Amino acid sequence: MTMASSNSPIPVDDGFNEYESGPKRQKSTTSKVWDEMTKLECENKNELKAQCNHCKTIFSAKSSSETSHLRRHLNSCLKKVNKDITQYTIATQPLLGGVPFIKNYKFDADECRQAVSTFLVCGKHSFRTVKEPGFRHMMRIASPNFKNISRYTAARDVLMHYAKERDRVKEELAKAPGLICLTSNNWNSEHTNDEYICITAHWVDKDWKLQKRIVRFRALFPTYDGLNIADELVLCLSQWGIDKKIFSITLDNASYNDVMVSCLKNHFCANRAILCDGVFFQVRCCAHILNLIVKAGLELADDVVGKIQNGIKYIKKSGICRKRFYDVADKSFHLNVTKKSRQDVCVRWNSTYLMLESSLYYKDVLDYWSQRDKDYQIFALSNKEWRNVAIICKFLKVFYDVTCVFSGSNYPMANLYFRGVWKVYKLLLNTIKGPHSFLTPMVKQMQEKFNKYWAEYSLILSCAAILDPRYKLNYVQYCFTTIYSIHASDFFETILSNLRLLFDEYVKRSKSTSSSLAGSSNVSDKNPVDSSLNEHNVNSVDFGFGGDFHESDYYKRYLNESSTMSEKSQLDIYLVELALELNSQIDVLDYWSKSSVRYNEISLLARDLFAIPISTVASESAFNMGKKVITPLKSSLKPKTVQAVVCLDDWIRAKGFSIVQQVMTVHDEPGTIIFCLGGLVRHMSVPDFGAAMGLYTEEFMSVEDFLQLLDTSITQHRVVRLILSVAKHYMTGSTILMRHSSICQHFHITPPAPTTHDTDTFDDEDH
Repeated sequence: MTMASSNSPIPVDDGFNEYESGPKRQKSTTSKVWDEMTKLECENKNELKAQCNHCKTIFSAKSSSETSHLRRHLNSCLKKVNKDITQYTIATQPLLGGVPFIKNYKFDADECRQAVSTFLVCGKHSFRTVKEPGFRHMMRIASPNFKNISRYTAARDVLMHYAKERDRVKEELAKAPGLICLTSNNWNSEHTNDEYICITAHWVDKDWKLQKRIVRFRALFPTYDGLNIADELVLCLSQWGIDKKIFSITLDNASYNDVMVSCLKNHFCANRAILCDGVFFQVRCCAHILNLIVKAGLELADDVVGKIQNGIKYIKKSGICRKRFYDVADKSFHLNVTKKSRQDVCVRWNSTYLMLESSLYYKDVLDYWSQRDKDYQIFALSNKEWRNVAIICKFLKVFYDVTCVFSGSNYPMANLYFRGVWKVYKLLLNTIKGPHSFLTPMVKQMQEKFNKYWAEYSLILSCAAILDPRYKLNYVQYCFTTIYSIHASDFFETILSNLRLLFDEYVKRSKSTSSSLAGSSNVSDKNPVDSSLNEHNVNSVDFGFGGDFHESDYYKRYLNESSTMSEKSQLDIYLVELALELNSQIDVLDYWSKSSVRYNEISLLARDLFAIPISTVASESAFNMGKKVITPLKSSLKPKTVQAVVCLDDWIRAKGFSIVQQVMTVHDEPGTIIFCLGGLVRHMSVPDFGAAMGLYTEEFMSVEDFLQLLDTSITQHRVVRLILSVAKHYMTGSTILMRHSSICQHFHITPPAPTTHDTDTFDDEDH
């Protein structure tokens, strides 16, 4: 295998160097004064005249580069009409004290173009969007100075934006104070059959905040085996300059991953760039394992699940039948029909759980329906079957809740793994021993798959649980004891010895990094020996027993020996301290940030352990048992552009959207949104604004409830506050807050229903 050398950084040559933010093409030598001056031809071709477009005064202009005197004239020309955008643009900027001040805005074409790039990337729009009449109409209304661009220009802008942000992300990775954890998974394009590798870096920054960035989304070349993927990953790490800072990698159970991990371990061990010879290097994706476990179990519960599945399909086969069903539920059974009956999706097991849950909610309605519709009777469930559905639903809820926790990405998960997986394991054991015999075949199938995963990968994440101040040793011991009984001590001793081994590595790293920390790993719970003993030695004291008795020398030796014996490592002292309340709500990163002065080396270890992702997928994909598929829109792009779009979307969302504007109004206009875009203040009605953004408004709040949310220092001003902060998806969950004298309304913005795009609209293959 050919591995990239890590002796020197490799330039990030990913096809975007032409778009880097360094010195680029030379600027045009044409001065802006010629926008307001006209060149005049003279009889002498070597002579040039310039005439002011405002006052018609004629000036000499020996060459196009000598324009200083022309600029001075334009600045003082009395007949020049001032069309500076800043003369009719007024807005407020918040100060630290919360009181806004007035600031003039000036149109910035580059900033507007970058905002369009952000809109296209984060909104998952085609580059053809910039040609659509609706988009151009919106931009013309919002910012008349904005010049329309082609889809090719939009694509180039995205690539340039990517290159600029890439440099910033590379700097963030270089400044990461600890080690970096990776996740890697493959994506497939069904339209082109291309395979892509997605590599994401996870770390805790200097402010003890969990960070993640996609650093690679690149097309792979056949063959798609572990050897080639390992080469690609090593090359990526070398290019980003983080090949010496890797702690772990989280993977799914793809067959080629074992070969890839073996190659990576050999490479990192040869370069001494991995801790403990790679014992803690590989972590399996827990969400993926839970999916496999549940899938194996549900295959044995097809009878009752299949009845409900087909019954729901029957009810939803037509709009009339569906309406009758919900009318009966509302009028006869007084149920809240806004909670709809759910259908499952074959590749998402959580949809099966949600289908069973909603069916239990509509149980009485479904029984009523079976008595009045002969065709539906084949899907009717007996009382015993309904009891079994309730038991299965309760059983799956544990998996559902644990998977939801494990699929988060904005908080540490490594410490939560142990307790969550232990709950699942305990559930399987209790179910087998329990009274519900019909579940036994299903649970045994699930437990067989779970045992292998738990035995192989509980080590590193058990160490993370011990460093959670709520759990520590006692909780981990308790969990192992409930599972393994008398054999628990063997498992526990293995975990504790490996934790000490890992801690010793961090002590060595800390000492080699700074000599000032050389003795910080030892914290004595005894007071130090007073230095005065060295200054006042009593060489001989005669107690009348004959001869000299050098007691001080023996006493000092005794103190030194007892002091050495009483010294404890930071880890030992942390472990013997009392744990916090088990169910207390704490931020473990904040805890170790505050404890870093006392426990320096342990805090370094905890920071890296809590950066380990236990899932390779985001929350929306955590329940998906199918392949990760690239959308038709991205499939139509060149691989280089796909990487730019995916990475840039991730980086922008991580950085956050700074779209908060406060605008001082000149007069009250109820029902009007006043916002600033591209330097211009615009007034739009709420419906027009929603239509322009492709949104609609709902969920009005009362004035009394909303007034409590306003800052009293700002309510003294007639201020419209427009907040479009992106939550889970672009524009989802956004709010608009409006204040006009006594009128105050709150709008919650939600995206419209998804539409089916014609594949022709995705024809961006030139990018």
